[in-house]
Amino acid sequence: MSMAPKIMLGLYLLLLLAAGWRLWSIGWATRLKVATALALVLPAPLLFIIPALMRRSAWSGLLIQFGLTLLVCGVLCLAGGFSAARLRARRR
Repeated sequence: MSMAPKIMLGLYLLLLLAAGWRLWSIGWATRLKVATALALVLPAPLLFIIPALMRRSAWSGLLIQFGLTLLVCGVLCLAGGFSAARLRARRR
């Protein structure tokens, strides 16, 4: 596997970590923060899941698994950003 997909995946997850950190510090309502978090996390995994569900082929299962893995990792990174910002704010 070439390095480009690994770098892109790493950048995506770092972006979500930073987004979670910044979303915690913004003084928005919780519902708005959750809606923004979903809008940040969902597009990339859905680019793999929706085509696999619409057209069944030999690769559909793999694409769905990759999309779900990307979704779970994205949610975990965003939650990690929330947690890190909360812990840092607590120490100050």
